[in-house]
Amino acid sequence: MLKNLAFALFLSFFSCCVNAEVQEYRNSSVEKLENGMSVIFVETSKSDSLMVVLSVSAGSTDEVDKEGVANVLSKVLAKRFMSNLNGNALQYGTESNSYAGYDQSVYYLCGKLENLDGFMKNLADLFDASSFSAEDVNTTKDSVVQGIDKENQSDRAIIKKEARKSMYWRSKYGSSISGTSDGVKLISSDDVELFKKKHYTTNRATIIIAGNVNKSDALKVVSNYFGKTKSSSAIKRLQEPEHHESVTRITKCSDQVSVPVIDMYWKVPNYRQNKEKAKAAEIYITRMSEALQHSLIDAQKAAASIAFSYSLRNYEHGDFCMTITTPHSNNIEDVITAVLSEMKYIASTGVAPERADVASKRLCDTPKRSCDNLLEILDVISRRIGACNDFESVKNFAADDKYPVDEVNKQGKEIFGKDPCVICITMPKVPAIGVAK
Repeated sequence: MLKNLAFALFLSFFSCCVNAEVQEYRNSSVEKLENGMSVIFVETSKSDSLMVVLSVSAGSTDEVDKEGVANVLSKVLAKRFMSNLNGNALQYGTESNSYAGYDQSVYYLCGKLENLDGFMKNLADLFDASSFSAEDVNTTKDSVVQGIDKENQSDRAIIKKEARKSMYWRSKYGSSISGTSDGVKLISSDDVELFKKKHYTTNRATIIIAGNVNKSDALKVVSNYFGKTKSSSAIKRLQEPEHHESVTRITKCSDQVSVPVIDMYWKVPNYRQNKEKAKAAEIYITRMSEALQHSLIDAQKAAASIAFSYSLRNYEHGDFCMTITTPHSNNIEDVITAVLSEMKYIASTGVAPERADVASKRLCDTPKRSCDNLLEILDVISRRIGACNDFESVKNFAADDKYPVDEVNKQGKEIFGKDPCVICITMPKVPAIGVAK
């Protein structure tokens, strides 16, 4: 039973690791325009597809008086974006997306290679936009408020917000990117225009192009639309405060879940400032996902199969979250104790050099993917650019890189050798049929 349990856990945890983290390391190159704008090219397998991203290092952490301005701005621009796309009769099949984060605002376009000129024209129009009608802003605000109100009806969303507040109690990283309903209603078109004028500058802007484009020709297209003006503004990213030593426990009973869900958060302090620490941590986590298969949880304590998932966005948020689901409500503390004990044991014993090399190779040795599968990769790159404003933070490991195992184990022990900062437990109000209370 223990063998089957460990194998099932390994498959669940490791498949998430591959999908969530490995894809970000791809061969890429960067060019700088004279006005300070960066252009990143991401290599892909042979395809006639094209994906273009405009990433601006401006998000909710740049807000001063009113929360939610960056988010409202991104949605106003997205509306303008879609209107222009329809008006320019770009090839059928074009898709677009946009979002604002803590440190960046991102605008996507996906289509065919022949759309490059049209994509750049529309992105440039978005970037250069200087005024917005009160009607557009008010319509967008109404939509944002509806989204906030809907999110506040989700118990899982509420408990995650409480976790962030506990982890970042002195920082804007603990607040909502969207803001509050009452706060958003106070945002004016002047607020939106001022934020864009102040923070949407060429030194904060990065164009990411994924597709089989001729780099020289593509640079000419980008320069034609983006290289005519130059603007600059200082980028001041927040330092993430260390957390207190005690563990914050948040428990919520909900009729929106059928089985207990456990979220455990660890702080990854200020990794945005040190890409070497971030790489070491990611190698360690890749190795940890393998090591956990050997003796994850005592089958007698778990009493049933459980499932893992995790996310590490140290370059954006500065935290690691592990989510555990278990069918039983009467062994939650045993599950938490067993998982934490195993993680601390792995952290104390460390990773052998040969295993660190394997993990490092796994992170860089994934084959190129077609443009159709690049959205997640570009999302990770744009987040890193937004948080770090540094191309070095998105470059891949060298295939023959022998990363210092001492640094890998140091980061693993530093993060996982201690208890998590926050443990959230969402309990079902009414246990599912056949599930123990």
